[in-house]
Amino acid sequence: MTASTSLWHLLNFCAPAAFLALWLVLARWVFARKASPLLPWYGQLALHFLVGCAALFAALLWQGRDGSLAGYALLVLAMASSQWAVLGNWRR
Repeated sequence: MTASTSLWHLLNFCAPAAFLALWLVLARWVFARKASPLLPWYGQLALHFLVGCAALFAALLWQGRDGSLAGYALLVLAMASSQWAVLGNWRR
């Protein structure tokens, strides 16, 4: 496998995490305007992206393949938990 092919595989592996991270940051401005997050928008984006990539990698190690429904469910649960923590809902 060439370096460019490996790069495309890595980008496609992380694409769901990037899309969901961007969606979470944008959705907060629409649905949770009054909430004051603990991080600025770019910090939230980076944190959600890293959490999402870690969840996808954990699912890959757990099941031995990428793209499973359980892996995507883990991605959603992990990123929802990080959004919950960033918005400070654990303090309420």
